[in-house]
Amino acid sequence: MLRIEHTTRLWATLLLAAALFMVAGCKKVSGSKDSADQAAQSSGAAYVDADDTYQIKNAPMKGNADALVTIVAFSEFQCPFCARVLPTLDQVLEKHGSDVRIFFKDLPLPFHKEAGPAARAAHAAGKQGKFWEYHDLLFENQKDLNNAPYEKLAQELGLDIEKFNKDRESDEIKKLVDESEKLAGELGVRGTPNFFVNGANIRGAQPIAAFDAIIEQEKKAMKELIDAGKSKEEALAERIEKNKSAAEPEAQRPDARPEPDPKDVLYVPVDGSPVRGNVDALVTLVLFSDFECPFCKRIEPTIDQLFEEFGDDLRVVWKHNPLSFHPRAEPASRASWAAGQQGKFWEYHELVFENQKALSDDDLNKYAEELGLDMKKFQADMNSDAAKEQIKKDQALAERTKAQGTPHSFVNGRRVRGAQPYESFKKVVEEELAKAKETLSAADQKKAPYEKLQANANKGEAKMIVPEGGPARQAEPPKPVTIPVGDNVPSRGPADAKVTLVEYTDFECPFCGKFAQNLDEVLEDKEIASQVRVVVKQFPLGFHRNAHLASQAALAANAQGKFWEYHDVLWNNQKALDRASLERYAEELGLNMKKFKKALDDGTYKDQVDAEFKEGQGFGVSGTPTWFVNGVRESGALPPNIIKQKLLDAINAED
Repeated sequence: MLRIEHTTRLWATLLLAAALFMVAGCKKVSGSKDSADQAAQSSGAAYVDADDTYQIKNAPMKGNADALVTIVAFSEFQCPFCARVLPTLDQVLEKHGSDVRIFFKDLPLPFHKEAGPAARAAHAAGKQGKFWEYHDLLFENQKDLNNAPYEKLAQELGLDIEKFNKDRESDEIKKLVDESEKLAGELGVRGTPNFFVNGANIRGAQPIAAFDAIIEQEKKAMKELIDAGKSKEEALAERIEKNKSAAEPEAQRPDARPEPDPKDVLYVPVDGSPVRGNVDALVTLVLFSDFECPFCKRIEPTIDQLFEEFGDDLRVVWKHNPLSFHPRAEPASRASWAAGQQGKFWEYHELVFENQKALSDDDLNKYAEELGLDMKKFQADMNSDAAKEQIKKDQALAERTKAQGTPHSFVNGRRVRGAQPYESFKKVVEEELAKAKETLSAADQKKAPYEKLQANANKGEAKMIVPEGGPARQAEPPKPVTIPVGDNVPSRGPADAKVTLVEYTDFECPFCGKFAQNLDEVLEDKEIASQVRVVVKQFPLGFHRNAHLASQAALAANAQGKFWEYHDVLWNNQKALDRASLERYAEELGLNMKKFKKALDDGTYKDQVDAEFKEGQGFGVSGTPTWFVNGVRESGALPPNIIKQKLLDAINAED
């Protein structure tokens, strides 16, 4: 946490920097280095020569230099979330025009080994007036960055390669990136993307509605201050001062974000999506769903029950929203779309949900064959650009309507989150049905009633609730605990990983064995594994008679550098954990048996096991497996997709 005195001084400098920039604009200052190159930059980029702690003078810029709203974006080129937010930033500039300017700041994260070199290459391109063009190419080729394609991309832009290579290895550009990274630390920025909008902080790849809410707030506030006689520099300084509390890392949850207005009625277009039920029904339920989501499967019987109750008064429209942490959801969506091209979407949809855990390519083909589809056409349609575009279109609609997570429904435009019980859906459908009958004439009830009912609905972005000063704050999350990790505690993964998962385990607990298997499956993703440290603590339960000795044996193996190998053997032999079996496993792994047996005979690790058990109780552990992600407690052998999402949330959260 930044000390108050330090933070005050920092923000005072930022205010002065902002004021200096407003005066300097993008004018060339005589004697500045590479000024000709900088003046030639495209896409509205410019470098500003004001000496400021915010380092604006060295930051590429898009937009109007004299704008009311300044966005400083901390980003990096290997971050998938930074790539995801790019279309949103383009929308911001298109929508708000001359009222907005955006500055790019580097924050190469340590677990992305090419992020630093990519940042230096982008600034080297900037020396030849091509920062933003090179920036776009880096993001377009994000998956290829481990192959260091920097010269190739420079050649595509027609850069002077000799100058490009010299500049990207120069001390000047290395210092530029290092100083940006240092500044991020001073401001409490720990992850990317991260934005400061006139000082108000937006964290993560938020939808445009999150930016719109703050930008509109800032435009209004700036104009009021200017109309009251303040200069633009003074107005900006006042707004930064007003918003600075929202920018400090302790001021809000890492995942704090504006929430949709629950009273907002949205028009959600059908657009040729699969429809079940009467096309002229008085009530339309638009469902954003994911074939790999267990909650989406849970809502299906509720939909069936609604049809039994409301018959021709109801129709359901399906929208694809395969979530990123469900690897087979997107192929399943494309397969269902392909089945729909042969008139079998709903039949295929039903087969996929019945077999939710079997969604390999072979499985998806098998379901198509069971339905008697033309397999050549099915496979061509499944892999077509049209299928991919439809899914992207639905996902863009989900973002625009703030349909976060699945399942997510709109009943005549009214939002219903999650797999709510039948009675909850029934109540909303009944209310909308009564409203339709009361509002529409008899003739209008018979043809396209949804469009008529939605004539006055909000057809733009979902309205957001954002208080003065920044994104909406939510209830405080559980406070994380600090769990000590000594040198003699088994761990794997980078010692400086952003995320630490501490597991309290019992080798006789079948759920612990399942959790270990699920965690291993998640860590097969190298991108996640490179950012997670796993620590194992012992918590042998009293009714498992062999668990305590198994824990001691595992620690004895750890002393000989073989904990994880021994750990895996124990999970594979949970029903054979007697002393003789424990010794046999050690011998099979080639351990020094004299040392191993002595450790068990002397109870060398008994005190450590007991201490870890007591420590766990102090942190609220009462059963196994209990695990902590950066100090936040979780429990149970959760499925891999949920474990993965919790790790991703922690990886992408701000400190």
